[in-house]
Amino acid sequence: MAFLRSLTLRGLPTNVGSAAALGFIGDVMCQLGPERRSLPPLSEMRWRKNGEPPHDESQFDPRRLVSITAFNAAYIGGFLHFLYQTYPIAVSAVTSRVLPLPSPLRAKLLDERTLAHAFGCSICDTVHNGSIYIPAYFIGVGLLQGDPLSEALAALKREWTETFVYCTGFWLPFMWANFSLVPPAGRVRAMATANLGWCVVIDYLAHRGE
Repeated sequence: MAFLRSLTLRGLPTNVGSAAALGFIGDVMCQLGPERRSLPPLSEMRWRKNGEPPHDESQFDPRRLVSITAFNAAYIGGFLHFLYQTYPIAVSAVTSRVLPLPSPLRAKLLDERTLAHAFGCSICDTVHNGSIYIPAYFIGVGLLQGDPLSEALAALKREWTETFVYCTGFWLPFMWANFSLVPPAGRVRAMATANLGWCVVIDYLAHRGE
């Protein structure tokens, strides 16, 4: 209970709104940019229904846009708002267990102002990406945009390794900088802003098989 009481709701609405807006912009950029999809008049846009064949990749996909926007709002803006607050706690707990005796390294890892502590938080984020974020993205966005669960799981199995490699190469150094340079209140918004570029990569991986 003491752990839960240490988490704060302050800034949650801003984080959710920012993540949703940036997710929306990112997917519009991806569909109209690298994917070169055409944007028909609003009255002619087709909303893919559950069980229907995949959306025509030459046409703008409004359901995918809504799915990615919703995922960003809920996961990045909401879930990460609380998860990021637990990273310093996790680094301190692991450090105290692995390095019980006083040492310069232990002191740096326990001090939230140091690069060593920030790197520990970025390692926590790397573990989170591989175990929670990547599966949540493939399954969550897949189901939201009308894919059967079997297809979402197949895409996750097919793309997990490559996605995790790219994810680690991008987010490990970014999160190290995020936890060392950005105040706690701004870390989710910093991540959501960087995600504007990252979403082009993971969106390509998620839909490449189609």
